[in-house]
Amino acid sequence: ILLDKDGKRKHTRPTFSGQQIFALEKTFEQTKYLAGPERARLAYSLGMTESQVKVWFQNRRTKWRKKHAAEMATAKKKQDSETERLKGASDNEDDDDDYNKPLDPNSDDEKIAQLLKKHKPGAGGLLPHPAEGEASA
Repeated sequence: ILLDKDGKRKHTRPTFSGQQIFALEKTFEQTKYLAGPERARLAYSLGMTESQVKVWFQNRRTKWRKKHAAEMATAKKKQDSETERLKGASDNEDDDDDYNKPLDPNSDDEKIAQLLKKHKPGAGGLLPHPAEGEASA
């Protein structure tokens, strides 16, 4: 028994054996909540108090919820980024459709300029014409 500086009993944290933790974890995999009789049976079989088993399950559920929430947040971020990626890809396909359409001789020059900016030289095979007097390679 440990005593604090005033001579009162000091609370010590119980340490559980590997076998106890293994049995608690196995039980937790099967059920997240234990009713009174199951808790009493498990506590007796592991040499623990019912209170220790109860608190262990409370703490384990808290840990499980935090992990579950973090996994859900990660999955949502991944889904959102995939949605954005697909949205961006479909936007690019629309741009490509515009680019691949034959140009209307009566279309405005602004649209042509925008298409040329989107498809920079080298990316789509568009090369500037050499100026007069320059040799082509």
